[in-house]
Amino acid sequence: MKSEARLAAVVRILTGILFIASGYGKLTGSFVRDGFVKSAQQMAREGWPFWGSFLRSVVLPHPSVFAWIVAIGEFTLGVFLLIGLLTRAAAVGGVLLLFSILLGQSYVPGSRWPGWITAGLTTKFAMLLLLAIAAAGYGAWGLDGRRRKVRLGFR
Repeated sequence: MKSEARLAAVVRILTGILFIASGYGKLTGSFVRDGFVKSAQQMAREGWPFWGSFLRSVVLPHPSVFAWIVAIGEFTLGVFLLIGLLTRAAAVGGVLLLFSILLGQSYVPGSRWPGWITAGLTTKFAMLLLLAIAAAGYGAWGLDGRRRKVRLGFR
């Protein structure tokens, strides 16, 4: 097994663990009760104007539904990355989830270039990590690799 495949697997697995921890914290904490509402309200005030309008008209009238979608989405993304199942699809789904968060973090009216770069920086790095995972695939030690071997007739 190549060292690149092992490194890709380690990065995928550790990223999965981080998303599981984040999703689990949301599922068992105050996020699904009232924490999401506060975050969504702040994003509606401070995010891109079109995104704020979407949040106010679609998301905020149904905060419980969207809180559970986000929490379950993060947890599921983490599980899929951890076990290496549908790795590329999970990573792309994670990028879409993070992009929706980034739209609420990255609007900096009147800012110069450094303000645009640093706004939502952690979310941007997480998106880049997931894009790298999507590009690299499952690496070693994943169910995608087992599925591929079975589909190709190898055991």
